Amino acid sequence: MIIDKELINKKSVEEVFNKGIDVVFQDEISGDSLNFFPDNCFTIILLDQCEGGKCTTGLNQYGLKAQQLFIHLPKREYKWELAPHTVGRRLIINDEILKTFSPTLKFTFSSYSKYEMIEPDEETYHRFSLEFNAIRKEIAADVVFPELINARVRLLALIINLWVEHAYGNKALSTPDNLPFRFHMLVDKFYKTQKNVAFYADELCITPNYLGVICRKQYKISPLEFIKERIILEAKNLLHSSDKSIKEIAFELGFQNFSHFSYLFRVKTGSTPKNYRKKLEEAKPDSE
Repeated sequence: MIIDKELINKKSVEEVFNKGIDVVFQDEISGDSLNFFPDNCFTIILLDQCEGGKCTTGLNQYGLKAQQLFIHLPKREYKWELAPHTVGRRLIINDEILKTFSPTLKFTFSSYSKYEMIEPDEETYHRFSLEFNAIRKEIAADVVFPELINARVRLLALIINLWVEHAYGNKALSTPDNLPFRFHMLVDKFYKTQKNVAFYADELCITPNYLGVICRKQYKISPLEFIKERIILEAKNLLHSSDKSIKEIAFELGFQNFSHFSYLFRVKTGSTPKNYRKKLEEAKPDSE
C-alpha cells in the first residue's frame, strides 16, 4: 500500500501487514516520517533530490546528497534532518520477507551488517529507481499479488547486495558457504536464456549433483525446479503487468516453442497462461 508521509505510523503500517501485504511504499519523505521506524521491519530509502542535511546512526553520521540509498536495520537508532525540498522514496518491509532471502541477503539486511548507506554510480541508481517504480506499480495495481511484490523486493535486495560487494570489497560471495546465494544470483541473471542445470554448475565450478545437494538443502527444491519457478514468477509478472501477447511473453522468456511454455505454465500453476490472464482481468474492478 502507498501511504502519505503524514499518515505513516504504527497503526497504518500494521493495517497493511494484516492484509497480507508485506511492503509499504512511501512516495514522499520528511525528517519526521523517516524518524519513525516500525517494529519488526527494515526500510530502504532512496534519495532522489537532496541538497544537504544529515542522517545520524549508532555507527556513523552521513551528509546527505542526491542519489544515496540507505538501509535502515532493526534495533538501531536513526535521526534524520532533511534539507528543504528533499525528494525521496521509502519502502517499509516486513521482516517476514527475510525468511525468503538467501543467507548472504539475510546478513546484509540484519542488525549485524555495517552497510547502512551506499552511493551508487549513475547506472546503478537508475536500476534502484526502476525497481522502486516497479514495486510501486505492483502495490498500486487494481489487483495486488503479494508474491510479485515480494519477488520485486528480493530482486532489489539482490541488486543492493551486489553493489555492497562492489563498493566495500565484500568477499562473502566467493566462499563455499554461499554457493546457494551465488546460484540464486546466476538464475536471476540468466534464467531467460539458460535453463540447463549444467550451465549453472559450470559457472559455480561444481558438479550438477553437488549443485542439487546445496539447492535442496537451502531451498528445499531441485536446481531445475528453482529455475522453473523463477521463469513462472516472471511469466506471472508479465501476464499481470504488461500488454504483451502470450506468444511474445513466451519468446521473451526464451521459449522457441509456445506449446512448451504453455505446458510448463499449466504444470506449475494448474492454469494455462490464457486462463491465468483471463482470471486477472475478471478480478479487476469495473471501470468507473
